[in-house]
Amino acid sequence: MDKLKATTIDDVAREAGVSKSTVSRALANSPRISEETRRRIVQIKDRLGYEPSNLARGLSLRRTYTVGVLLEDISNSFFTEVAKGIETTLKKAGYTMFLTSTGFSCEEEIRLTRTFLSNGVDGILITPVDENSEALSLLKAQGIPFFVLNNKPEDPAVNWVDTENIKGGYLAAKHLLELGHRKFFILRSVKLKGCRERFSGIEKALGEFGLSVSDQAVAGDANTRSDGYALTRNFFEHSLKGSMPTAVITTNDVVAIGAMEYFFEKGIRIPEDVSIIGYDDISLAGLIRVPLTTIHQPKFTMGEIAAYMLINIIEGQARGLPHQYLLQPHLIVRESTKELKRDQ
Repeated sequence: MDKLKATTIDDVAREAGVSKSTVSRALANSPRISEETRRRIVQIKDRLGYEPSNLARGLSLRRTYTVGVLLEDISNSFFTEVAKGIETTLKKAGYTMFLTSTGFSCEEEIRLTRTFLSNGVDGILITPVDENSEALSLLKAQGIPFFVLNNKPEDPAVNWVDTENIKGGYLAAKHLLELGHRKFFILRSVKLKGCRERFSGIEKALGEFGLSVSDQAVAGDANTRSDGYALTRNFFEHSLKGSMPTAVITTNDVVAIGAMEYFFEKGIRIPEDVSIIGYDDISLAGLIRVPLTTIHQPKFTMGEIAAYMLINIIEGQARGLPHQYLLQPHLIVRESTKELKRDQ
């Protein structure tokens, strides 16, 4: 009869000579438990056939072991790669990720944040649409642990991880300028702070070469693949005056890919007729018909850092808050850019 009785956490704790809370922490890979103790408890768990219940563990520690992840656009593989870094890190620590997308809508962002709160998640990872997001104010007021990705909020007390976007925009424009290009079509995002910073970097590089943004063709708001296609078509078919730009600068890869689709349709050769550069270095960038020159962001690392630090905050292990991390971008040269011939 005893053989039919399910093994409990009490059995593991008794066998290991430790408390139930120590067993729970060991099985959750808590840094408060030594590796030797954790290994011994896992061996006893396996030998006794104990399968921990996340519900029971959550009740005992007043946690659900769930994290809400709120990204702007999960159809953009930049965010997919960030989410993979988050998922990998959370899974190692015994947490489950609930993933959703705002579609760049502030209203949807606050609605989904409230949904996560009502479902009792232990913390939230968020790429806010706006640096002064109402969702961030709500999270701070509620006292729930949260960490911002891909943005630097105005509030100096908020934890965040981002890339040095001004530097990235500067590197993109400088690459084309050093190839001899002087006439540009710039596809920018007005809505997103990181993309506005990239535009500032573009302005800086142009200034160093004696040029001004006011002398260039600029279009926006460009955030999606369809934006890139539509804005490029509109410019080249309705707004272009004089000679054609020799290069296109975009503030993310999916916008660049949308622009390239228009060029492919119209028989405009890349890079022979026009060079184009993106930003993010998404996985698709190197696989399209003309592999895209771009600015690399450490997307997986961004997700890892945010998830790791959020877990530490949830479990009371974080010290010296706020934690703010600025990651470095770098140029990836592929086949979509080339040196401009003097007669072009």
